[in-house]
Amino acid sequence: MRELPILDARRCTACGECVVICPTECLEMRGKCPWMPRPLDCISCAACVQLCPVDALEMKLLERA
Repeated sequence: MRELPILDARRCTACGECVVICPTECLEMRGKCPWMPRPLDCISCAACVQLCPVDALEMKLLERA
């Protein structure tokens, strides 16, 4: 089990700050929203969540299937 940032696209303003601050570069912009093309690279630091000015990201515990 691990925590990953989950996006609420309705709140996202596409500022891209989360992508810039990500220390492992596992977030990228796709159109107007960030996405996580490399979730295994995420270290669950929550920097993106803490930086988001509109609270569009939150950490969620994900269980492996």
